[in-house]
Amino acid sequence: MRPTLLPAPLLLAVLLACQVARCFLLEGSATSYAQFRKWNAGLNGTLEFEFKTEQGNGLLLYTDDGGTYDFFEVKLVESALRLRYNLGGGAQIVTVGHDLGDGHWHKIQITRCNENTTLTVDGVGAVSTSRGKEFEFGKLAGNSDVYVGGMPSWYNSKLTLLALPSVIFEPRFNGFIRNLVYADGENTVPRRQEMKSRDVKVCQSTTHFFLYLLRSTSRC
Repeated sequence: MRPTLLPAPLLLAVLLACQVARCFLLEGSATSYAQFRKWNAGLNGTLEFEFKTEQGNGLLLYTDDGGTYDFFEVKLVESALRLRYNLGGGAQIVTVGHDLGDGHWHKIQITRCNENTTLTVDGVGAVSTSRGKEFEFGKLAGNSDVYVGGMPSWYNSKLTLLALPSVIFEPRFNGFIRNLVYADGENTVPRRQEMKSRDVKVCQSTTHFFLYLLRSTSRC
C-alpha cells in the first residue's frame, strides 16, 4: 500500500485540527478538580479558557497568594459569570453574561492592566478598578497553583492557607473545559497550559480524525 500526499488545503486542515487541545470533563463530584501551574498575573497578565455546561452554578477557577489577601475566583452564579478578586485593596466583583448554562461553549478572558482588571465573556467585557497602590498579585513563589472546577479536599483542614476560605464550600463545576491559556511574566506569548494533576475525563482527541484521513487517502 502506497500513501498519497494530502491536498494542501486538506493537509492544512489536518494540521490545524491536531493543534486543537483536548477538552476535559469535570463531573462535579466531591473530589473532581483539575490543577495547573501558577499564573504569574503580574501587572499585565492574561488568562483565558472555554467552558460548556448545562448547570447555572459552579466554581470554574481559583488561585490565590497562599492565604494572605490576594485571590481570583471565577464562578457561575445563576448562569452569569462572576469574577471576585482582591489585589490587597479589598474585594472587587465583576459580573458578565447570562444564560451561560445553555450547553454551548463560552470563552472567558481575564485581562490585567495595572489597577484595571477586565472580565470578558464571548466578546462582552466589563472593567473593575482596584483600590490601593500595589497591584501585583501576591508573590509568585508563595502563590497557589490554579485550580479549575473545584478545590483539593486537603484544603478542608487547612483553610488558613486560603485567601478566600469560602471557596472551599462553592459547588463544583459539572461540565467541559478546554484551552486554558496564560500570558504572564514568564511567557509574554500566550501559551496553552497542561494539567499537573486531575480527577477528570479527557475528551476524544483529534488523533482518530487524523488517522482516518490518512487511511482514506491511501491506495494500493
